[in-house]
Amino acid sequence: MPRPIYVGVYWTRPVPWAGFVTLSPDPATAAAQSRTIRYQREIIRRFVRDADGILDHEVALMELAPDRATPESMAELEKTVASVSPAAIFLSVEFSETRGWRPHPFLRKGLPPDRTLALPPEPLLIDGALFDPISHFRQWRAQEKAHIGDKAQHRARVIEALRPVIDESYPKKAVFLNKAGIGTNGGRHWTADNLRKFLAPE
Repeated sequence: MPRPIYVGVYWTRPVPWAGFVTLSPDPATAAAQSRTIRYQREIIRRFVRDADGILDHEVALMELAPDRATPESMAELEKTVASVSPAAIFLSVEFSETRGWRPHPFLRKGLPPDRTLALPPEPLLIDGALFDPISHFRQWRAQEKAHIGDKAQHRARVIEALRPVIDESYPKKAVFLNKAGIGTNGGRHWTADNLRKFLAPE
C-alpha cells in the first residue's frame, strides 16, 4: 500500500511594532523567524510521521489579517495545488479551535476541500519548552496592547516632535519622524499620506 502524501501549509501575521514584517518563503527559514510557523511545522511533521506518510511540500505564508488571504498567498496556494500530486492531502493547524482565535476561512478557499485536513492546536514541546498556542497568543496581544498604548498620548508626542519642522511638507515631516525613530502607533514607518491622515482634525 502506498504511503500517503501530505503538503504542510503554515501561516502567521506580521508584527510591525516588533519589526517582524517579512517572512522567508523557505519553510525552514520561516520556522526560524516565527515561533508560530515553527509550531505549525512541528505539529504537521509529527502527524505525518505518525501516519507513516511523506511530507512532499511545505508552504509558509504571511497574512495581513486572519479573515482574508492576500492575492500573493492565494497565488502561491494555487501554484502549489497545481504542482503537487493529485493525491496529496493538505495539512494546516486550525487555530480557530482555540477559543475562536485566528480563523482563516479565505485561506481554505485556495485548497481542495476534499483533500484538506485541519489539525487541532495542541500544546507541544519545542526544544524542551512547552509551546501553548493559547498562552502564546494571549502574551502577544498583551504586548501589542502595551506597545500601542494610549492613542491620544501618542498623537501628542508626534505633534510635539514635529515642532522643529512644523512648516515643512508632509514628505519632509515623515522623513524627520522616521529618522528620529518615532513610528506610527502600530510601529510602522511614516509616509506623507499616513501622516497627513494622522494629523487631520479628529
